[in-house]
Order: sequence, then C-alpha cells, then structure tokens
Amino acid sequence: MMHFTDLSIATTTHNNYQMLADMLGSFETNLGTVDKIVIVDDGSRRPCQLPPVSSGVRLIRNEQPHGFCQASDTALRAVRTKYALLVDADILFEPGDFSGGYTEFQKGNWAWINFRQTNFRGEPQTGYEQPLMPPWVFAAGNQALRWWEKFQRPLVAPPGERIVEVEAAHSSCTLVNMEAFRAADGFDHWYWQCQSDIDLSLRLRKAGWRVGVDLGYGVKHEGAGGKSGGAPRVLDLYRSRLHLYENFYPTSRIYLRPILFVRHLFELAWLAMVALFKNEPRLQTRIEMVKGVLKGYR
Repeated sequence: MMHFTDLSIATTTHNNYQMLADMLGSFETNLGTVDKIVIVDDGSRRPCQLPPVSSGVRLIRNEQPHGFCQASDTALRAVRTKYALLVDADILFEPGDFSGGYTEFQKGNWAWINFRQTNFRGEPQTGYEQPLMPPWVFAAGNQALRWWEKFQRPLVAPPGERIVEVEAAHSSCTLVNMEAFRAADGFDHWYWQCQSDIDLSLRLRKAGWRVGVDLGYGVKHEGAGGKSGGAPRVLDLYRSRLHLYENFYPTSRIYLRPILFVRHLFELAWLAMVALFKNEPRLQTRIEMVKGVLKGYR
C-alpha cells in the first residue's frame, strides 16, 4: 500500500464512532496511509476513542456540537500538510486508482475535487453540481428540477484527463488544496451543514481556483444525495440554499421568497387534504416552511 506523505485526512464524528472507524479502515485497507488523520469529535455523547489505524491521529473534541460546517473547518485548519482529504464518516473507500486522481489534482490549479459516488445499494449519485441549479428552478420545486435536468449533459473528462471542472463539488469526500482553502478563509460559519460546500466552491472559483470531480475513482456514500436527516435537514437545506442564492445571485432577492411562499402554501393545502385520510409526516414540516420562508426559514 502507498503512503501519501503530503496528504492528511480531515474528518468529523458525532455519535457515529463505528462508522468513522469503518471509513478510516477502508482507506488504509484499500488505498494506504497518510501523514496524519485529524478527527473533530463534534460533541458526541461519549468522547470519541482513537481508531485502530496505522496513520498518526490528532483528536480534537468540541464539548458542544458546532455543526458540520464549523467542525469541518476546525479539522481542515488543523491540517499541516499541503493537501487534505475531507471525508464524511459515512464514506467507504473502494479499491481503485485513487493515487492517479490525486496526482492529477496536484497539477492545474485545482483547489477542491470530489469523486464518483454510489450509495450502498450501488446506485450512482452525484457529488457535484454542474451547472448549479438556477434560483428559479429551486423555487419552482422538484417537478421543475426534473424537467431542467433533462437538458443537462453528462460529464465527460477531456482526452487524457480524469478530472472534470464543475461549478460546485460537495464536501462528502473531497481533496483540498490547503493554500486555496486558507486563501478563501475556509468555510463560512454562517452555515450549519447544508450548502457550506457549495458556498466554498463558488468562492474558490471566483478567486481563480478550479473545482472539479474525479471520474476515475469512486467511493460508496451512505448519505449520498443528501437524503438523510429528516425534517431538520430539509429546513436547513432551504434556509442555507436561500442564503446562498441571495448572496451569489442578488437579483433573486426580488422573487425567490415570494415564489417559495406561494409554493409552500399549495404544498401545505395538498398535504392537509391528504392528512384527512392518513397520517402525513410531511405536514408539520410544511407548516414550519410556510411560517419561516419570508424571514429566511429562521
């Protein structure tokens, strides 16, 4: 197995130690060792133990949870190597040519790249956005999104290369150029979890760095597609996506909240009718969304 001397793994854990240990074990079993593993225990009920790995480990504990964004930022700022691999605990590394993508990443002004992903059932998932979903599509809802996606072309790597440039890459399993990360001042702590990686991707690209996805290596991701977390995750997604659009697309401030308010009202009316005949768990979430949309879901 290889030893990646100029690479550190940065990761976080919150009440999921076994998942974290499995992730780190899959990297060392299938790919090799790194200079250092930095773990931020973000307020787990039981303090995280040192995992059984061969690489050196630095463990940082937050007594109270700070959220994924701040915990990941802390982990990356503790990295002392030139490059980092920011990894969610629910990733499993597969055998494959990780080192080829890592070598290519170190050339060409890349700052932030993700990898091909499947969920644990083997279904392909996206760890990036190319292009970024426009604000009006987000406001219009899932049917508009499915229609818009029909016009998007699949990614194809340039001849002789395996990394494709994208507008935004998710942070689930991401190679990070630490010079670029520090120049961008890391994650924006306004975010709790959702969209912090999209925000950072856009800021990196605005500063002249490249963001991409490596099509030559793939990982398994339990939370691929952002489908875990329930109602709190949904509310955080809307809160954060609205904030993102209003920052990067200023004209969306004119129309985004009113359209979302009208959409949520229709959704609420429909779910209220359904709830007359059966239990409808989404109803309470829609009530909170209607109440919160005009003040940014806060």
